[in-house]
Amino acid sequence: MNDNFKNEYFGIGIHNGKTPENLGVLWRSAQNLGATFIFTIGNRYAKQACDTHDAVKAIPYFHYENFEAFFDNLPKGARLVGVELHESASDLETFEHPRRCVYLLGAEDHGLPKKTMEKCHHLVKFKSEKSLNVAVAGTIVMYDRNLPKPRS
Repeated sequence: MNDNFKNEYFGIGIHNGKTPENLGVLWRSAQNLGATFIFTIGNRYAKQACDTHDAVKAIPYFHYENFEAFFDNLPKGARLVGVELHESASDLETFEHPRRCVYLLGAEDHGLPKKTMEKCHHLVKFKSEKSLNVAVAGTIVMYDRNLPKPRS
C-alpha cells in the first residue's frame, strides 16, 4: 500500500496568469521536469501552440475559480510554496524542497497577492536583477527541485 506521506510529488500552477502563452510553456516544462499535476487559479487554460507536448492531456490539470477554492483542495500533507520576489522569501539556492508540495506562481504583472503569500507554508525567490517571465521562473524552480538536494 502506498503511503502518501512518504511518496514525493509536486504540482505547479499560476494564480491569475496574464497571458495564456506562458501557461503552455510552463506546462511543457512541468511535464518534462516531473510535475504530478498542473493548475490555474482565476483565468482558464486555453490550448497553446507552445504546449507542443500537450501536457494538459498527459498530466492532470485542475482549474480553480479563486484562491480559496484552490487552498481548500490542497492535497493532504502537501506544503504550499509561493514563488515571489519578497524580502521574507528563502533563497531557492539553499531551499530544501518539501517532499510533497504545490508551487504557486503569481501573475506576471502583479505577483502573488499579500493574502495568498500569508497562506503559503514557504516563499522562495532566486537571484535575478529583475522579475522573470512566469514560465521561466517556474521552470527554474522545478529544475532546482530535481537537483540532488535534501528534502524537508
